[in-house]
Amino acid sequence: MNRAVGLDRHTVALWLFDEPQYPHMTLTDAGPNRGDLRLLNGASLVPGRYGNALAMSGATSPAASYACPTTGLYTLPLEQRLAGDRPAEALNLGYYDWTIEFWFRSDHRQGERGILFVQRNFPTDLVKPAANWLAIDAGSGRFLLHCDTLKLDLPIPTDASALADDAWHHHAFTFTAHERQIRHFVDGRPQPLPARGGFLPLMGALGSFTLGGDQDGSKPLAGCLDELRVSDVARYRDSFEPPESFSRNYRRDAPAPSRANGPPLLFAQAAQPGPIPLGDRKHVFIDGALLDACENLRFVPQSPQVREITDFHAEHRWEAAARFGSGVPDILHVYDDGGQIRLVYTGGGMWSGKPDAICLATSADGLHWEKPELGVVWRDGSTCNNIVLADATQGTMFCDPNPDVPDDERYKYVAYCMYRGIYVYLSADGIHWRRNETIALPFDCGGGVETFWDDQRGLYATFIRHEGLWTHLRRGPGRACALAETHEILKPWPFAAQAEPGMRTGIFALPSITEELPIAIGPDAQGREVYRSKAVKYPWAPDTYVAFPWRYKKEGNVRPGSDLAVSRDGAHWHSYGEPFYLSSDWELEGRRVVEALMDHGMARRGDEVWQYATARFTAHGGAAYGGEEYEGGMHDRLVRLRQRLDGFVALEAGPASGSATTRALTFQGGRLSLNLAATGRVRVALLDARGQPLPGFGIEECDAIHGDALRQVVRWRGDPDVGRLAGRAVRLRFELQNAKLYAFQFR
Repeated sequence: MNRAVGLDRHTVALWLFDEPQYPHMTLTDAGPNRGDLRLLNGASLVPGRYGNALAMSGATSPAASYACPTTGLYTLPLEQRLAGDRPAEALNLGYYDWTIEFWFRSDHRQGERGILFVQRNFPTDLVKPAANWLAIDAGSGRFLLHCDTLKLDLPIPTDASALADDAWHHHAFTFTAHERQIRHFVDGRPQPLPARGGFLPLMGALGSFTLGGDQDGSKPLAGCLDELRVSDVARYRDSFEPPESFSRNYRRDAPAPSRANGPPLLFAQAAQPGPIPLGDRKHVFIDGALLDACENLRFVPQSPQVREITDFHAEHRWEAAARFGSGVPDILHVYDDGGQIRLVYTGGGMWSGKPDAICLATSADGLHWEKPELGVVWRDGSTCNNIVLADATQGTMFCDPNPDVPDDERYKYVAYCMYRGIYVYLSADGIHWRRNETIALPFDCGGGVETFWDDQRGLYATFIRHEGLWTHLRRGPGRACALAETHEILKPWPFAAQAEPGMRTGIFALPSITEELPIAIGPDAQGREVYRSKAVKYPWAPDTYVAFPWRYKKEGNVRPGSDLAVSRDGAHWHSYGEPFYLSSDWELEGRRVVEALMDHGMARRGDEVWQYATARFTAHGGAAYGGEEYEGGMHDRLVRLRQRLDGFVALEAGPASGSATTRALTFQGGRLSLNLAATGRVRVALLDARGQPLPGFGIEECDAIHGDALRQVVRWRGDPDVGRLAGRAVRLRFELQNAKLYAFQFR
């Protein structure tokens, strides 16, 4: 089911213009051909009939264009564009029936002809230049249909009062090919029939599609356009009721903003007066947020000790990463889909000038991978492949745990789309995808987009590579990780617009993040940048967020390892630095690992958390990128890492005994259980709110705990019952010697 009601099998293009105003904004074509436009200097985006609208400025520049002249900065020359990156032939109106409809508002009449849209071909030695356009005539008394090839100017009578009364009016034009007859409607009312005639289809490939004026800025349109739809059928013949918004976001049944479905955050702000309402939730010791005092203990990141080589390897032409060689593809991530672990990966064709492929592999045991023949994308003469998307993108696919999400939007893919910005894709099964009707963010980030649903805050958090250093303003300390958050994932996401945005130099000159979004994770104390964040909300305990950012060293052009960063609210992060959670410079199959890169996502099986990492023997793209080369990357491996449940950080003591006392808290339950590993011992005392021992629950009365357990029940003189203290303000005092404490929970 496609909930965008403006889309059906007859829709050729649909521009809703609901993006926010920002330089060179991509104006999304919600139709099947994805003929995205670029916002140019001749227009801006303002409040419209539904959402935003395209407001023409009258400047000597078109308002929006799919392809400007090849000397401009807004597009690649036709011969250099990526596959599929050209105006769709379906926009070449004139073969058969068609409909063009839109909402229009203007408060004054045209001083000269103003072009609504113009389409031009791409001339060659065999094809002469030609154009078709629809315009409002000078004085705003009628429309004009112009066809270069026929030397035709066809006047179209209209209700002139609807073109200059500063009110929104729905205009529709239909063409029936067998009659050669155009019909025009204003607010659903038929207008006088014009003479017969219409467009003659343009010869050759379409070279441009421009709105609000000609491609050289002449014939500027005066007014605002909203919700422009092109169809390959004559939709109207008699009077009709003007349609409601074609956007899912601006109809009466539009989705409501997302809401929290998890417990409130305990540590999102500065310490609040009164005890912490811990209840029966698990507390994972990723940091000292719960502690009031700590002596002779430290928080130590725990690298996974079990590393297993999987059998995953690129073996098809569409999988191989041209800049890395034939080993493991460019970007990978995993997500748990019930009994099946899904591995999503791309060969990075977008960076090597090759057709892109987002592929799917599946595994039941996490080590052995299958590549199903999905029959979705045509590649190399067949659909017998495991490609789910052919868009030039990099991002994160996941099964959305938000319970309010409709079934046909259960799976999401949030991704950087090359030359366009950041988009959300939707799917009912994680295999068949459709792009959302509007852009999420307008930024060129070079990849690095990781998203999760935050049940405790009721929003979607997305971590994006911050590349302010690439703009002409040269802002920022280097690559970092920016954070975008939204309660309405299907609308454009909020950001702090800058008076002078940093524009990435080169083709399309998209904005690059400078100060529009806050930096969540920045360069470390050694100046190593953030290449990817790999941030997730930990699924098996509240108030716990972890990230595994790739660190990047300009010297040597290498990513030497993946850090561990932690957060209690998903917005404020602490990086542990060295030793890395996963570092390079170790041997695998007799070769030295040059880059150790955590892949995004995790799965749980029993009491183990499975994570994945790419072990590379080639530094950041190899010789082509100035890095170290080792046999074209053919030996790179996908490695499974096995971590104990909740085991990312340990509150740790050595031979000398140490202690930690929590802040005052209240709990529910009758037992206290610990996740720990002790070659020495662990003891626990329960104190009152002032820190005085409670009778029967002192340190000396606690039975010493030894060994390794994930749910070790604490006992005091053999009795585990703490139920009589439930609801009362207490403190916990932990005493450790040669021990690691990972988490605790009242049950």
